[in-house]
This record gives sequence, structure tokens and C-alpha cells, in this order.
Amino acid sequence: MPRVSAQHEHEVRERIVRAATRVFSERGFHRATMQDIVRASGLSVGAIYTYFKSKEDLILAGCDMITDQEMSELARRLTPIEGFRDRISAAVGFMFDQMEVESWQLGSTRLLALAWAEADTSPAIREMLLRRRREIHGVTVGLLQEGIAHGEFPAWLDIDRVASGLGALLDGVILQSIEEGAGYRRSESERRVLAMVELLIAAASAPASPRLDAVPARAVDDGPAQVAS
Repeated sequence: MPRVSAQHEHEVRERIVRAATRVFSERGFHRATMQDIVRASGLSVGAIYTYFKSKEDLILAGCDMITDQEMSELARRLTPIEGFRDRISAAVGFMFDQMEVESWQLGSTRLLALAWAEADTSPAIREMLLRRRREIHGVTVGLLQEGIAHGEFPAWLDIDRVASGLGALLDGVILQSIEEGAGYRRSESERRVLAMVELLIAAASAPASPRLDAVPARAVDDGPAQVAS
């Protein structure tokens, strides 16, 4: 029998993953079945199970595929842009472009939101999300360092923590878009993110202010709630 080429295997694998992401988006992770994915892919049950043993394997592969493609495309898009502010605007715009592409390809529900919902019960999905977080963090740190080098951001910036905060902000945008549904407007959402970047730029000429201390956590009362008489 002729040996299947690595390119063919890659194409079949990607076909399965793309079919699975569409099914998960349309039906949700728990309602979706492997048979749904078989029908969506147009392949046999045997072909699916040759590459993936479970739905968990498929959602892992789907999120990894999207993240890898996003990071590669972001680097390609930013490379020819010289001005720092233009690069920041392009990076933010890219994120919103990707949200629209994924919404068009996968449906209204973001695959990432489904993965977040499973993180508490799946160590593998949690690790995939943490791996994604590290990649986004690395890109954000690089942009912040570049901004400081160009004098656009304050030199006293806590780069690591600000990068983590911006990552959380961008994930919050994804959740907001789901909450807003038909009311979601890209232009307004994009302005919210750029407004936070503008604060960093405005702070470039300001001296470092004293750090704010976190308020100590309050103990949680394990007993029954007391109703005031």
C-alpha cells in the first residue's frame, strides 16, 4: 500500500480539527458528539479516531491551531510597520480582526470560551490555556519593552504585571462580545482597549507614583448566613 505523505496527514488532521471547532461552536462542548464531528468532516469514524481519541483532544487541537496561526499572522502583520504607535494600533486591530474571522468560521460562540469552561475539570485543557497565556504574554512584554525604548511608555512601568493585565483585558473583550451578542460593536470595543493604551502613553512623562497596596483578603465565613432580625 502506498504510504500516506506527511502533508496529507496534516491536511486530514486540520480538516478534522476545523470540523470539530465548528461543531463545538454550534452545539457546545458537551452536547456535541463524535458522530456530529464525523458528519461535519465528511470522513469516516475510523479516520477521526486515527488522529483523535476524544473530544478533549479535539478542543485542545482546535485552540492550539488557532493560537499558533494567530501568533504567526500577528508577527507577519507587524514586521513591515515601523512607527511604534502604528504597530500598537495594528496589534489591537489584529485581535479584533481575528475575533471576526473566528466568529465567521466557527459561529457566534468562541471556542476559547468553551475551553475556559472546561479548565477546572481538565488538566490538559488548563495547561493548553496557560501555554496560550504565556505566548500572548511574551508578545505583550515585547511591545511594552519596545514602547519604553522609544519613550512612548514610562520607564518605571512594571512590564510583567502590566503585560498580564493587558492580556486579561483582551480576554475580557472576548467575553464582553459574547455577553453583548447582537449589540456588540467592534468600533466601541476597540476604542475601550485603545483608551487603556493611551493612558500608558500619557504616563510616559509622569513620574512614578507610589505603588498601591492590595487590600488583605477577608476570611470567608463557612457558616450559614445570619439574617438580621
